[in-house]
Amino acid sequence: MKWKLARKKIEEKVIDPFRPENIIQALKNPDEVLMKSLRSLTEMTGSITGINFKSYSKLKSEAKGKTEFTFIGEKKVEEVKLQLFKYNESDFTETQEISDYKQVDTNDTNNNYWLNLHGIHDVALVESIADRLKLENLTVRQVIDTTQRPKMEDYDHYIFFSIKSILLDEFDRLDIEQLSFVLSKNYLISFQEKVGDHFNHIRQRMRDNLGLVRKRECDFLLFQLLDAILDNYFETLDAINQEVTFIERQTLTNPKQSTLLLMEKNKKNVSKIKKSLAPFKEALTNILQDRTHFINTGNHKYFRDLSNSCSNAIEEANATYSALESLTNIYFSSLSQKMNETMKVLTTVATIFIPLTFIVGVYGMNFENMPELKWEYGYFGVWGIMIVTLFGMIFYFKKQKWL
Repeated sequence: MKWKLARKKIEEKVIDPFRPENIIQALKNPDEVLMKSLRSLTEMTGSITGINFKSYSKLKSEAKGKTEFTFIGEKKVEEVKLQLFKYNESDFTETQEISDYKQVDTNDTNNNYWLNLHGIHDVALVESIADRLKLENLTVRQVIDTTQRPKMEDYDHYIFFSIKSILLDEFDRLDIEQLSFVLSKNYLISFQEKVGDHFNHIRQRMRDNLGLVRKRECDFLLFQLLDAILDNYFETLDAINQEVTFIERQTLTNPKQSTLLLMEKNKKNVSKIKKSLAPFKEALTNILQDRTHFINTGNHKYFRDLSNSCSNAIEEANATYSALESLTNIYFSSLSQKMNETMKVLTTVATIFIPLTFIVGVYGMNFENMPELKWEYGYFGVWGIMIVTLFGMIFYFKKQKWL
């Protein structure tokens, strides 16, 4: 699995703290070892989780002072692609020309329109679509700003909904994509940062006229799209939980520094998931409470079910994070226990050899009047005393359960 590849890369780059030479180094200079581990932890978790430390705050500040719109984010596709689906229960057409957005007829009561864009960096195109459909300037700014938190806003002739889609890529890093939706009576616009397979099954249902998607209005289509994105969260959490199972086994049997790095990486991933799910849940609550006229009353049950699924995802994310916290505590407890066992062994060895060293020291003195100096069996006698002393102390330590 892909998370195993990332774990293997970690293990190749980190140092096992329980090797004898590393334990000795830790005993000599624990502060240096601690700082080195922390630096390694920061570098490794940053590279593995795909954290982008680039700040867009300056760009956003400059954009606010300008009259034109500014794209804020990472360009993920070279060319913007567009899909337009015109449908009702009996008819369906699909076109993919860049100018197809002009076919969206807001006064057409017989058909529904789904306009999907792959790529939002073309500010001029987004602005043209907004002008044709009379979208607010604030909506345009939120569509082309990928740093926005998930939200729902109700306008006079449409509602705006934004959400983060989170999946693990082939390198076990979080792939976060912002998706925005504009829902009106007879059309739905979806803005994606890149080409993805989030909605392929929904497109196929529309082509084959399966399910209810062509029998209902655009608000039901919005539910289907949001449900597909929420499935990504569950898929990501399942993959993380599989890795947590491996981490638990490693922590209880053979904890390593690579295990700690995996914990921290997954804790950061789960934290990002929680930060995205909370406003998602809030936006769904606003839809149900505000009773917006763009969501049909008959479809409230679907959004309510979606809200319950979101709550389940939040609970699962919290449980996963708590499990990782517990494993972190167990890891450091194991580390402390191994250190104590090492100190115990070293202390026992030193204690055993203290009297033996004393005996050898006494009989190594160069005195003329040394007692038993001419004794024929003196050498063997001293060895006998030392052996008896050695095994006597070991027996005593075992009896006291110190060994």
